[in-house]
Amino acid sequence: MTVHARERLPLDGPWELEILDGEGDTGQREAVEVPGAWTAQVPGHGDSHETVRYRRAFEWTTGTDGVHLAFGGVNHAAEVRLNGTVVGRHVGAWEPFSFDVSGVVLVGTNTVEVTVAYPPRTDSPDEPGYLQFPHGKQSWYGTSAGIWQSVFLETRPRHHIAALEVHADAPTGTIAVRATASIPGARAEVSVSLGDEVLVRAEVPWEDGEYRGAVNVPDVRLWGIDQPTLYTVTLALASSDGITDVVSRSTGFRTIEARDGAFFLNGHELEIRAVLDQDYHPGSAPVPATTQEWEDLLRKARALGFNMLRIHIKRPDPRYYEIADRMGMLVWTELPSWMVWTQSGADEGVAMLQRFIAADQHHPSIVIWTVVNEAWGLDMTSERQRRWLADAFHRVKAVARGSLVVDNSACFPNFHVVSDIDDYHLYRGIPESRRDWDEKIEEFAARPDWTYSSYGDAQRTGAEPLMLSEFGNWALPLVRDQYIDGAEPWWFALGAQWAYGAAEGTRLMQRFAELGLDQVFGTWEELIAQLHHAQLVANRYQTTSIRIQPSIGGYVLTQLCDVQWEANGLFDMNRTPKAGTAAFALANGDRAIALRPDAYGVATGESLEASITTAPARTGSLAVPAPGVIRVLLNGVEICSAPDHAQRWSSVRVTVPIPEKPGQYELVAELVLDGAVIARDAADLVVVAPVEPDYGSAIFAPDSAVADWATSIGLRCSEELKADTLLVTTVFDAAARAHASDGGRVLVLVEDPHALDGAFDLLTAGRVGLRAGDGDWVPRSEWLDRRGPFASVPGSTLLGIAFEDLLGEYVLTGIPNAVRAATVYSGIFSGWLRGAASTTATVRWSEGSVTLTTLRLRHALSAAVAPTLGRAVVDAARGTISGG
Repeated sequence: MTVHARERLPLDGPWELEILDGEGDTGQREAVEVPGAWTAQVPGHGDSHETVRYRRAFEWTTGTDGVHLAFGGVNHAAEVRLNGTVVGRHVGAWEPFSFDVSGVVLVGTNTVEVTVAYPPRTDSPDEPGYLQFPHGKQSWYGTSAGIWQSVFLETRPRHHIAALEVHADAPTGTIAVRATASIPGARAEVSVSLGDEVLVRAEVPWEDGEYRGAVNVPDVRLWGIDQPTLYTVTLALASSDGITDVVSRSTGFRTIEARDGAFFLNGHELEIRAVLDQDYHPGSAPVPATTQEWEDLLRKARALGFNMLRIHIKRPDPRYYEIADRMGMLVWTELPSWMVWTQSGADEGVAMLQRFIAADQHHPSIVIWTVVNEAWGLDMTSERQRRWLADAFHRVKAVARGSLVVDNSACFPNFHVVSDIDDYHLYRGIPESRRDWDEKIEEFAARPDWTYSSYGDAQRTGAEPLMLSEFGNWALPLVRDQYIDGAEPWWFALGAQWAYGAAEGTRLMQRFAELGLDQVFGTWEELIAQLHHAQLVANRYQTTSIRIQPSIGGYVLTQLCDVQWEANGLFDMNRTPKAGTAAFALANGDRAIALRPDAYGVATGESLEASITTAPARTGSLAVPAPGVIRVLLNGVEICSAPDHAQRWSSVRVTVPIPEKPGQYELVAELVLDGAVIARDAADLVVVAPVEPDYGSAIFAPDSAVADWATSIGLRCSEELKADTLLVTTVFDAAARAHASDGGRVLVLVEDPHALDGAFDLLTAGRVGLRAGDGDWVPRSEWLDRRGPFASVPGSTLLGIAFEDLLGEYVLTGIPNAVRAATVYSGIFSGWLRGAASTTATVRWSEGSVTLTTLRLRHALSAAVAPTLGRAVVDAARGTISGG
């Protein structure tokens, strides 16, 4: 018997690319790398739907019989020519294919050409648009068109293995194999090895057009997160001429269960700590430049505490699963989404997912499969489409042996019909929506009705594990390293359609200066540093909020790396970690600790209580953690400690001594084991001095409620309005205008949309409006210029949780503008510095001035910082305006 070693010639590397139009060659030729999307390599074509032709020459020396030309993946439709002869066509981005080119390939120089077409943007009578096809996130980040996986030439014997499926079943200790062959009749033998040792061999019978059989493996060793044991399964096909073809797969034994409201890996409870991975790479590439880059990225994810990657609505290059298998990293994988539902298209999508599962189920790392994400392409009010979704779940479940299946990874306003996991997506900005986040998490932890269909067709057992399967917060990258020769990245413009325009980055640096943020923050780097800290605060708060709920079995943080304009990654698109990423690891380890002070702002001389909750480890293994010690620190100095209960959720209350000096302090709770910190949470405390009586000039407030507020923050109120008296009001009415016109100063506490009383309508209008954007998926950032009258307000320029009650629902738009200068003291922006508006500003009004603020100074007096901030606003209104 002679083993035929398949000789392989890789065709990866440089190819010539022609961009074609409807009539043929446009004359534009480029050099591109394969594998990789051509659209990510040719400037100006990042979102192209054009047809292209690839070409390269190669030398072949091995003979012309049994030669196959193989492609790992081509997006979308490929016609392949070898030496001018069409050897085959294929449609679909996500599956490998090959053609027998025996008799066409030459010994010597050969030329291969691949014409690749991408579906049109919109439907036509002749061809459906790309949104009908499973395309994943290409409608978000531009097309990933072209030969995006490896290409190779390979020799195969006449009797060769055409396909091999392997499935390891841990409960029975068996490995099932299923294979097809080019020609029936050869003898097939399967062997299973662990390392260099062959454990078992068995013949695999031929029946009903395929080889199908199973072998029992003695003394099975399980694959797990900490011990990813892999077996090698080899199928040998021996033909009558004595030539044997051999194909191998690696696999592992493990169980994953969703029962009793929890996850279990190999019979042990598991808390899933996952991160969303869009699997885009530097330069918007669909694959990294080297396998080592992938390996490094997944190791960084593991170092941050994650035990699962959710590969988002994309079937990755096979190397992804291979790395995860070796590393012991769990994977949640998904069917690429479409946006236009048709019965035939949806059915083909499920059939494709079934083929994915058959081909990839030998990977022990893959434990969850998803049919649909966020009901994309579905109308969930349609009974027919809900029936299809339920049927799709059951069809997929029937082939996803030993894995979990999600019908629709849900978010408001959609839901599940039937699912192994009760998962839901929830985005809330911190600090703006912190309390709403807390309420939603409490509600979700109680297993609410709204995660499943209310139409009477929900197939819910109540035992499905609860999982927050998307949440997270943005932080812009430094981004300058993604400029090319000083030019903005092409994808800056793609974000215009997302998050109410907040995701558009065009003119970023000009906007930074035009908004005056270069003066407020000093440098671009300082703004980015504060945004990164805000992301850490929000991600840490939300992660620990989930982990202290015993009923929630896991979570998926969005996301591992930025993808172009979607800047919610822990790493930017060039894989540079954001400033808070390393610190996040201590909120994401096996154990969790959550610190919740009763208040985030406090006055000197007051007392502050805080709750500290610890959560046990649920690692999917036998390991029983030893108890540690809870340690509480203020600005690095230990103030108290408490015992830890390692095997259950427990809470303690502590008293925090408040420093006598105003400022921002870091309050920390750590879980320490054998001298090492294994979990950490922190809170920024803003400490202010109690306001002293103001012995300066009195203010005048015609509204008694406003006068009462002024008195409460230490101001004196006058009984009459004089020329040099500050008028404080809630409406810039005729009397207030007259005072300003005569040289007086006015402070308007803007509390409703009509507070300007039409006074700023002339020409470029100033308005009271609502905040731009959604503030949740793309959080809004509020800032306070700490110079001048606000220098006495402790804290960073970006406002944190201590100021959450002062963030009003209204903002000032059109102030300043082209015809009205203003000194802006506080403001707001969203995403890539979009939706910017002022929240406190002073403008000249004839010989006087008017200061406007939308901060909730009167209605947030329970916030310790409110009196201090209110006095600073009054000081700003009393000040002198420069410029004109």
